[in-house]
Amino acid sequence: ETWPGFRIGSSAWPSGFLLARALAEGLTGLPSVQGFEVVEIGAGPGLPGLVCGKMGASSVCLTDYAEIVPLIRKNIELNGLEGTCSAQELDWQEASQSSLAVAKRGIGRPVDIVIGADIIYFEEQDPLIDALEALMAPEKTMLVLAYRERTAADRAYLEEIILPRPEVERIDYESDEHGKCEIYVGCRRAR
Repeated sequence: ETWPGFRIGSSAWPSGFLLARALAEGLTGLPSVQGFEVVEIGAGPGLPGLVCGKMGASSVCLTDYAEIVPLIRKNIELNGLEGTCSAQELDWQEASQSSLAVAKRGIGRPVDIVIGADIIYFEEQDPLIDALEALMAPEKTMLVLAYRERTAADRAYLEEIILPRPEVERIDYESDEHGKCEIYVGCRRAR
């Protein structure tokens, strides 16, 4: 379910569809989610996170702004994933205070995989990088980030701010229905 017109995060976007499909297909280069703890940031309706739940993740926490959490909960229920998936508010500016943050969980219990699709917006650059650093344990937490270019500023932000921090591999992925996106997979470097 989506809530078109409610706000930007309540709609499904092309990279979300593409990442969900790539995960469901077991695209070469993507990590298997089976048995791992996954967090989706900026989930909106949560399609990639829901697919992780269906693909055997041990748990999936789909996160977004408080206003979007009821939509995520509805989609978890519609897909019968209440035992695996949960919805949680995550304001990127406050991510370091979240129960999902490495600092709160301890370095020995980090989230296994952080996923995000269509979350690269130049306007949100500092909060996003702060959230990724708060949630990802260096050399332990895997990042799976699906990106589709919107603006030159977004591209510059991705290449100059986001991608230099983790060691990533790029996978180009496309479908007839949703076009193309880039999927970046990697771990945050140790400092």
